[in-house]
Amino acid sequence: MTEKVPLLPFSPANSNSIPFEIKPIESLPPIAMRPVPHRHTFYVMFWITDGSGSHYLDFEADKVQPNSLHFVGPGQVHYWDVEEEIKGYAIVFESAIFMEPADQELLDQLNCFRTVNGLSVINLAGPDIESISYLVERLYLDYTQEKFARTLSITSWLRLLLIEVQRLADVGEWVQKTAISAEKLLTNNYLDLVEEHAISQHKVEWYADELAVTVSHLSKSVKSTYGITAGAVLRNRLVLEAKRLLVHTDQTAASIALQLNFEDASYFGRFFKRETKLTPRQFRTQSPTKHQI
Repeated sequence: MTEKVPLLPFSPANSNSIPFEIKPIESLPPIAMRPVPHRHTFYVMFWITDGSGSHYLDFEADKVQPNSLHFVGPGQVHYWDVEEEIKGYAIVFESAIFMEPADQELLDQLNCFRTVNGLSVINLAGPDIESISYLVERLYLDYTQEKFARTLSITSWLRLLLIEVQRLADVGEWVQKTAISAEKLLTNNYLDLVEEHAISQHKVEWYADELAVTVSHLSKSVKSTYGITAGAVLRNRLVLEAKRLLVHTDQTAASIALQLNFEDASYFGRFFKRETKLTPRQFRTQSPTKHQI
């Protein structure tokens, strides 16, 4: 898909490890914090305690500062532009660490790892800093010590950390969101389908059929939840994939159009310009120095 971008698999310390790791950022492999675009097959949370710079996630830049959480979901292209040495922890896990249906539902409700309309960073202040620091430190303590019920303890602390992160993301609205609404659930299911099928299925009608709802009901739910239409969500995901291929591969626009299942290169070009105000060639020409350090 993005042939120039390394895809890093989860590599546990040994074959008997659970699909989870937490490491000081300073101990990560060199590529992890260099300005080199790369992707993962897993989820990563970075808890930043010191340092500065920028974190680029699929063409968007977030400022790096102490007491911030940065999120990278599977398949997202990201890299760091470090100004002052970044310190903190990298929390790495695969969805397989959660075996219970309720835990999978928790992952589905999180905003922080979504490719479409996802949350990329949370900057903390006040008592929230202490809360996150405590949870991260407990995770690190359990991970680095072989004690009774280690795996159960790790998954419990990770579950609590993810819940706290989502509550921080929902600050100001959490009282109204103690139970996930039917609209939010439908929207999350739609986003999951878009992530899986956007390249092959370009019509909202297909997703409505898969979800057994009308197009009108789906669009209303998505608009109510995220403020944009179901069609806009789908187009945004296609544009993101097109941008990744334009910047991180040498494929022609015609080849990219074929890979993304557009009728022909000219239709793809019109679609891309309508959504970005740039032709594919213009976007590729303007992007290398910004997104391919």
